[in-house]
Amino acid sequence: GPDSAKPNVVFLAVESTDGRTWSEGYSDGAIPLPHIRSLQDRGVEFKRHYSNAPVCCPSRATFWSGRHAHKIPHASAVSRDLEVRGVWNNYEGLPGDFSKRLDQVLANTTDYAVFTNGKFDWTTGGHSENVYLDAWTTYARTPYDVNASGGWALENCCASQGTIHPGGGLNGTRSAHAKDWENTWEATAWMAATVSRDATRPFFLFTGHEIVHPDYVSNEFWSGQIDRKRVSVPPWRPLLELHPCDFQSSMLKGCAPSDENAKDFYSVDRRREVRALYYAMIAEFDDMVGTYVKQVEDLGLMGNTVFIVTSDHGDMQMEKQQFYKMSPYDASASVPMVIADGRRRHDHTIITAPTQLIDLVPTILDLAGVEREDRPAGLDGASLAPLLEGGHWDRDFVVSQFHGDNIAMSWFLAVAKLGNATYKYVVWGTGAEHPSRLFDLGAD
Repeated sequence: GPDSAKPNVVFLAVESTDGRTWSEGYSDGAIPLPHIRSLQDRGVEFKRHYSNAPVCCPSRATFWSGRHAHKIPHASAVSRDLEVRGVWNNYEGLPGDFSKRLDQVLANTTDYAVFTNGKFDWTTGGHSENVYLDAWTTYARTPYDVNASGGWALENCCASQGTIHPGGGLNGTRSAHAKDWENTWEATAWMAATVSRDATRPFFLFTGHEIVHPDYVSNEFWSGQIDRKRVSVPPWRPLLELHPCDFQSSMLKGCAPSDENAKDFYSVDRRREVRALYYAMIAEFDDMVGTYVKQVEDLGLMGNTVFIVTSDHGDMQMEKQQFYKMSPYDASASVPMVIADGRRRHDHTIITAPTQLIDLVPTILDLAGVEREDRPAGLDGASLAPLLEGGHWDRDFVVSQFHGDNIAMSWFLAVAKLGNATYKYVVWGTGAEHPSRLFDLGAD
């Protein structure tokens, strides 16, 4: 490939992926991930990587701007006269006229060819209408009776066993996620056309993949890749023993069944099947990753291309009697990430220092050689370049937060590495409503 000081960047963000699921040995190795493994084997795996706001639109607004959720003021899409101070729920995101997204900075300040496709979901008002209607109406449904009706819920697929479509195969054959494959093929075709026009010009390519997001849907081929005997089922405590915010979250997510539906809902086999289909979607995404890798190999560009593969937030995947995101537990708030730089081999370096999605903006600007004066002001993330280059890393902690309407109460979390231990501190509301919690992530 061309010997350029500026590498090509292939940035892939998939939906709803628990940060633990790409780790070798997770769930007794139930998820086949040959292509992600190949990137890890020659790259850097981030083990304590966090979404700064674990729900779709707020998360994407943060990692495309490099700003914390509370530092993205904008006019409401409901009323332009209403100023919103941050991206608090899934209806809020970047202002419609925002001009400092990562892709915009690269297009306006560098010679990079820039391509983005798939799921963006970074702009205020761009998500579904129900997410702002719920914010006004969700707490009006009282009194409620969990035993009689399951209380009230804003989501409805927690009680499902998932869906398996017939057939299927590698490379998108009869995929239940055809749109993701179409985006994959569009992106890799753009890559080839761009290199054909000018093999010396570096490129930045991003695809947002929707696969892995609930509902839990796969096909016979990918479902068949998951050995159910390796899929563990998390234990559930009685509802009345849950933390109050967990109880409310379970109910609002439709995970607190009525007495009439309890037998089917609490079936261990059902929960195992849900997790198996979740893993099947992750395995199929890995096949998509392989399509990008093969295209870069075929173009002779592996030696000058950086792959960055991560997710916008996690999924509780039946832990704590929940699915979906928005929770401070690691299944929801942490995300996997691998960075593989073809210009240097890392032999599967594992980073356990806490990192966060908003670090990606300064990291990619460093990779692209963007001068300091051309960078947006007010970036909250820190470049991961020192970790990629084996240098010193001195940031003490990372922060995540959520304040939407799909849970009982706002929360903040901080994750810090102190000596050989990594701790997570979670505060609900103002800190006065419920006791805050401190977790040792290596022991708890």
